[in-house]
Amino acid sequence: MQSGLRLLAFVAVAATSLATSGWALGQQVTGTLGSPSATTTISNKQLPAPDPKFGGVIKNDALQSKPWWAPRIVPPKGAPNVLLIITDDAGFGVPSTFGAVIPTPTM
Repeated sequence: MQSGLRLLAFVAVAATSLATSGWALGQQVTGTLGSPSATTTISNKQLPAPDPKFGGVIKNDALQSKPWWAPRIVPPKGAPNVLLIITDDAGFGVPSTFGAVIPTPTM
């Protein structure tokens, strides 16, 4: 019984670490990280992209503080132009796919 729980805990930890490490591996940063000119390409697994951790230092005055800018997100080379519109509180009746007046192709 004890070894079964240990195996289950090991599998859960391994699955969690594999799931969370994929996001970091999918990023490609060009330029110096933290500089205003840094750009990054993100994985399309999560939209919008999660906020990066702040890499600067905030002290009591500006001379002791270290500035840091989040990298600007750019599409990968050769990516198509896609406009993603996310509507809120629109329900299933809005597009004609589900019986409303807005004509859309059949899904």
